[in-house]
Amino acid sequence: MFFDVKPIFVKAYGGRRYTREKRLVLPRRQKTRGKFYLFLLYDESTGQVRWKYLDGKGSEYVCHFMKQVRCWYEAKDVWLALDQDSSHPRKSRVTRHTMRKLKLHWISLPKASPDDNPVENIFSDVQMMILDNSDDPNKKTTQQRISAHLSGRNRRKDRKIRLNCLEYSHKY
Repeated sequence: MFFDVKPIFVKAYGGRRYTREKRLVLPRRQKTRGKFYLFLLYDESTGQVRWKYLDGKGSEYVCHFMKQVRCWYEAKDVWLALDQDSSHPRKSRVTRHTMRKLKLHWISLPKASPDDNPVENIFSDVQMMILDNSDDPNKKTTQQRISAHLSGRNRRKDRKIRLNCLEYSHKY
């Protein structure tokens, strides 16, 4: 499984809407209507995505999400691929201790290699399909739109992200 966190800022048009007008329709520096963090888990074997919205991305929030992961996969042996964020187990003693207590295993991805994590593709999809064209009044509305998008993604047959590095790993 792959895991990552993305900060989401709620503002008109996500700050990325372009126009043919000589002058921007919206000011570049918009007031933020809310902020939250999208914690996302991608199960490579099934292609399913699981998510949770939390108010921060520090060690205590990562530990909270890892407890949720253990609830989702109670009897399974879980291996997580994580980047080298400061709140992840490679650098955080609290997260490392919690993951060992929950019997979750992890692998750290190489530094500066976002292409190795398929969660980044899902974040890009959310950014392009939801956030870039949004004008949501508050963060609850944005969370509902993201949840609906990810739920719809889970129902599609073509939801699996192809990972070239894992394609032939079962043969050797």
